[in-house]
Amino acid sequence: MHLLSGVRAIAFAGWLAAGFCFAGSCLAAPGPQVTRVILAGDSTMATRNGYGDALCGLFLWQVDCVNLARNGRSTKSFRADGSWDRVMAALRERKDGVATYVLIQFGHNDQPGKAERTTDLATEYPENLRRYVDEVRGEGATPVLVTPLTRRQFDAGGVLKNDLAPWADAMREVARERSVPLLELHAASRAAVSAMGPAAADRLAVAPPPDKEFDHTHLGAQGAALFAGMVAREIVAKVPELGAQLVVGAIELPGRIARPQLTQAQAQAYSYREVLGSWDPLAGALSKGSPVKSDFVVDGGGEADGKQRFRTLQAAVNAAVRRGGAERVHIVVRPGVHEGLVYIPADAPPISLHGEGADPSAVRIRATLDALVTGERYAKAFGPAFADAPASVAAMFNSLKARPTVGTPGSAVTWIRAPGFEAKNVTFENAHNKDRGDGTNHSQAVAVLLDDADRAHFEDVQLLGFQDTLFLSATSPERPSRAFFHRTLIEGDMDFIFGEGIGYFLDSQIRTLGDRAVSYALAPSTHYKSRFGFVFEGCRFTHDGSPNARAGTFKLARQWNRKPEAVGKVAILRSSIGAHIDAARPWADWSIGTPRYRPVIYDSDEHWDRLVAAGVDPVRDLGYPARRHPAEPFLVEYNNTEPAPVPPR
Repeated sequence: MHLLSGVRAIAFAGWLAAGFCFAGSCLAAPGPQVTRVILAGDSTMATRNGYGDALCGLFLWQVDCVNLARNGRSTKSFRADGSWDRVMAALRERKDGVATYVLIQFGHNDQPGKAERTTDLATEYPENLRRYVDEVRGEGATPVLVTPLTRRQFDAGGVLKNDLAPWADAMREVARERSVPLLELHAASRAAVSAMGPAAADRLAVAPPPDKEFDHTHLGAQGAALFAGMVAREIVAKVPELGAQLVVGAIELPGRIARPQLTQAQAQAYSYREVLGSWDPLAGALSKGSPVKSDFVVDGGGEADGKQRFRTLQAAVNAAVRRGGAERVHIVVRPGVHEGLVYIPADAPPISLHGEGADPSAVRIRATLDALVTGERYAKAFGPAFADAPASVAAMFNSLKARPTVGTPGSAVTWIRAPGFEAKNVTFENAHNKDRGDGTNHSQAVAVLLDDADRAHFEDVQLLGFQDTLFLSATSPERPSRAFFHRTLIEGDMDFIFGEGIGYFLDSQIRTLGDRAVSYALAPSTHYKSRFGFVFEGCRFTHDGSPNARAGTFKLARQWNRKPEAVGKVAILRSSIGAHIDAARPWADWSIGTPRYRPVIYDSDEHWDRLVAAGVDPVRDLGYPARRHPAEPFLVEYNNTEPAPVPPR
């Protein structure tokens, strides 16, 4: 790449921070627990019908967030029934060096009603809040007051009622006199609910109408996500040291909202023929279902002769590399779980993997490896499998074992450098966190890495993981790296299809898992000069029915700003996009809340103008051709649909 001058590099750093970062890797690395958050409040914050659990999900997994809010509680009854004792016990259990914050929100049940919880607005309610504040400080923790969440009840004229205003005012006064951070949820929630109107506000409920359980106070997944995001924004503004512990994307900065649509004529530019050029994988034997020639057979539990029959897939690949030549090698893999890494070097002949049978789930190529594993641990765990590997395979292994950590590309279960790779009826899985869910210990864990591996063809295949499942890596726009995915399932929860390469996805399922409260399906890093990035034709963007997915706040993509020329290109054509995707803002900024922040770029004009504003000459400094007229779109859709939501699991 072209290097920027010192002055221009400094100017450009305001838009694209210096440093190297793989997709999704801007999260803090695992380490000692440094922050604890305790939630104390009523049902609008509590588990199951409040926003508290959704808020906890917005913190880095290293943060210990405990939701002790309870249904039906006021500042009086929360203490009387022993709930506050649980908060105090949690405070006394804190470890040295752990900063603890207690978020306190009451008001709904302090209003006149049941005698055991009603408090006097002028005296008892503020005094109870003062006592909570003083006791939290007495334990060396930081109290944070949260004004009560609005009710979503409108009068006959369509005006939102505001019966909680006096209680919010009283809390504000306590915060002022005690110098306590105040999160202004009441005003923010009132403004949002008032703007959306009664019908839209009703959809925030646990059970929207006409369900008989409907009410105007409690929250379903969509409402919980909305108000947790409001609290997160308030935390960033009012308690920035705690805001630094939120995950990337927990808050969304204001900016341009767009969902660019192609015309029918424009969509033709993204056709199968246009994207893949002279390469026609659908015309090949793999797609046609021609009889499989088995040069080698992999049977983990069977006999092995080291010539045609092997116990591991890597051993069969090694044999193919030693054979050499340009003739395609067909490897049949028998049903079972085939544990271990698979490395296919650039000098390997074209290789086809055929899972025996028609069910890709029956043949599973799997290993557990993530980006934070040290080179030493990696070498100890996987070294024996590469002890007698050909030189080109051993070089791939040796390139990782001396590293402090293997990094994102080093976490790949199947690492492919050779062109012409094919796979059918096979599952590739990185099992990192698969046994427990992705709620903790987040890290990149690649299932398949296509490393400048042009003409890679996946047919009736599954790619399973959580973060960074499929990595399409390409060295330069002058060296095409095309991959074709047909009737393929790809799943994950963060940046799980990413990279610079060209990917054409036909009749496939892109399945977002809701283990995290924030999710981006795609993280393209397409070079400005590359005509295509990721193209989806007739695909289904689905989800797992989890509460986080049903909140409807997940994103289709964020553009991975790997280097100045990386813009990220995606076209989604004639596909169904599930209700888990934010319908208004499906395209997201990169790394909100980090030094690497860069707003979403919708077309080449935006990219060009931002470079010039940063003092960068696109032609001189980055080797670009002349400015394009008309502008090239980067993130586009054509004739997509939104299917019915998946029911709760």
